[in-house]
Amino acid sequence: MTLKFGAELRSCRSELGAMAVEMALFLFFFSTLFLGTFEVPRYLLIGQKMERASASVADLVAQIDPAQGNVLAKMNDLFEAANGLMAPYDIENNGRVIITSLSNPDGTAEKVAWQMKSPGSFTAYSKIGTAGDTPVLPTGMVIREGENIIVAEVVFKYEPLFGSMIYTEKTIYTRAFTRPRFSNLTDTPK
Repeated sequence: MTLKFGAELRSCRSELGAMAVEMALFLFFFSTLFLGTFEVPRYLLIGQKMERASASVADLVAQIDPAQGNVLAKMNDLFEAANGLMAPYDIENNGRVIITSLSNPDGTAEKVAWQMKSPGSFTAYSKIGTAGDTPVLPTGMVIREGENIIVAEVVFKYEPLFGSMIYTEKTIYTRAFTRPRFSNLTDTPK
């Protein structure tokens, strides 16, 4: 009888260990699922807000009529509007809005006429180029002689709230192109 009782005890111990392993696997799966249901929608929401901000800023810049003057003040107001579109995410410290004017004044080559960045401490660079340079345009995009295109780029540093289990810290980028509605915006805003 003693031998049989010892075998039953060993069997009971192995089941207790199996339960601990199953619980650890369940908790890992459950915590990953829980964090994923929070972090994935947050990441997608930031991306959607960036898309909306870049499209809205490009569209609003295109509606500025340089003949009415005060273009620089209007541009600064648009940077504030972008902050509102990105709320509650802090674009002043974790991102930038870059507005670029592209032109082809004489039909020989496209160029970056001017560029403005929103105020903030985040270091961001335009993927289009810098003022005076030849712009990096999407495949098939051509700026014809005398045309002007406004580009609004939004750059944001995404930091996951719960570490890097699902996503890691990365810089997200989006841009939108539009044409001015009233007249070309090729002069640096004043």
